[in-house]
Amino acid sequence: MAGYKTIGGANIDILSSKRAVIALGANLGDAQATLRDAMAAVQEISGLRLVRASRLYRSEPAHLEGQPEFVNAVMLVELDAGLDPYVLLAQLQAVERRFGRLRHEHWGPRTLDLDIIDIEGVRSDDELLRLPHLYALQRDFVVTPLQEVAPGYLFADGRRLKADDVVYGKVIGVESGEPDVRA
Repeated sequence: MAGYKTIGGANIDILSSKRAVIALGANLGDAQATLRDAMAAVQEISGLRLVRASRLYRSEPAHLEGQPEFVNAVMLVELDAGLDPYVLLAQLQAVERRFGRLRHEHWGPRTLDLDIIDIEGVRSDDELLRLPHLYALQRDFVVTPLQEVAPGYLFADGRRLKADDVVYGKVIGVESGEPDVRA
């Protein structure tokens, strides 16, 4: 079909811009400064425009205890039609590496974690990129900031944002009134 691309077994409309959600988290070093700087770095990605960013939230570690609290946020962004989700993933991983991200321990401490949570109209079961993110609605550190920037957000699989399914990563405070940044 003209104007469509197959991603993870799904036909995706590549002629329209799409909204996407990117989650940010860190618990090593100056996590607040890292998240603010990472938000600026993400906004430098060609074909991506910030719609709105949440405040910074403190949260309990999810899945692996015995590590420092996290600082988390989400960015609601607009993606140009030509920005392939796998290219976006590679660019986000490059930003992580710029901030010293090493992948030693699954769910372990990190200088920066950037996750694509959802891309409007895109569903993927590919092991490299699962969309919507498998655990998004189970993690308070994703749900709470996303409720701030996009209340009632509708995921590509038809699920609506709500706090009912939260079981991990409880938000325990707000770090900052920033950066409620809007395009």
